[in-house]
Amino acid sequence: MLILFTSHRVEMLKHFEEIAKSYDTIIIEEPRDKDFERMLKGEISIGQYVENLNTSFPMYSMYQCKILRKLYEMGKRIYQVEPYLETLESIHRAIESGKKISIDEKTLKVREIEKEVGSAWIDYQEAFLRRDFDSLVDATVRFTKADAKRFIIRDEMRVEEIEKIGDGLVEAGQIHVLLPEILKERGFDVDVIDLPKEVANKLGIEFYLNPGNELTIRYMLGEHVDEETARLMCARSIIYVSLIPKDEMLPSEDDPYPHLKRECKIARFVRRMNYDECRNMFYKIWGRKV
Repeated sequence: MLILFTSHRVEMLKHFEEIAKSYDTIIIEEPRDKDFERMLKGEISIGQYVENLNTSFPMYSMYQCKILRKLYEMGKRIYQVEPYLETLESIHRAIESGKKISIDEKTLKVREIEKEVGSAWIDYQEAFLRRDFDSLVDATVRFTKADAKRFIIRDEMRVEEIEKIGDGLVEAGQIHVLLPEILKERGFDVDVIDLPKEVANKLGIEFYLNPGNELTIRYMLGEHVDEETARLMCARSIIYVSLIPKDEMLPSEDDPYPHLKRECKIARFVRRMNYDECRNMFYKIWGRKV
């Protein structure tokens, strides 16, 4: 079993394709979609398929689908496995249609953690709208703790589905650090490739995560993080998110890794900031309290 940590960036897909060619079974990090196999078979166009997706990364999805279709034509078995998001989608559909929500253990677990995450997210949004930096940091700490619990549940649920499929290549975001550990506990022989980190090392770039993701991982691993450190990491994360452009960029010959270089540069910059510097930068970017 190979766990391939990657990111939703077009520039990483060429490496994904190169590695995936060596595996008969490929498990991607997406909830099941009724049109996915039709897209792989060419019964519907990739553009039509992506257009119907609710994705923040349409260019990434387009290029990923092109690669997955090629792999499928080579005879690879490709599975979408993200049961947490599938369960969440089923809850939303039930609410929208006025139907009863399932009360099985998995659904109840998802509902409970989503309530906790959602409450923290509302506090975050309200603090941001007020431009109240200190309250925003506190809300970010609460959200990060809740999000860490959510990622633990997501990894546990995903492993249960992967077990049914068996050995292969498993795509995962970098924050899913417990996925390989749980698979090892279940008897799988697991190797891990952290693609963004490996590419950064080859380019001679110091690799840094978003401080918020780093804190989430520390909570997931059960590490003790004192309140002052957690608030500083969240303050830095707020500035990181504020500075990162939201556009998708395509790699080029002159700049084959535009996202990776930009993200590492900004992560390195914010790691040097103290709390007051983060507060001042926040007000410089977003304005003073409303």
